[in-house]
Amino acid sequence: MLHRYKVGDLLDMRTDLRRSNRPAGTCEVLTCLPHEKGPLMYRVKSVSERNERVMEEADLSPSDSAKSLHEANESIFSIAVSKR
Repeated sequence: MLHRYKVGDLLDMRTDLRRSNRPAGTCEVLTCLPHEKGPLMYRVKSVSERNERVMEEADLSPSDSAKSLHEANESIFSIAVSKR
């Protein structure tokens, strides 16, 4: 199995109050953990907290803030290219 996300990606953490006190919010992928069996795992760091967590891929989704940042970078790049 291949990891869907890569180091540096901004993702949204889903909260699951039944299994942990993990808050929902945006996080950054620090490491894609080796996969032997079971779900794909990532080490992530919340942008609003200081601690790091290990999370299953199923509890992560692409962040809207990452999409808007990517779109902003694309528009800046297109301006620089069109001025040449």
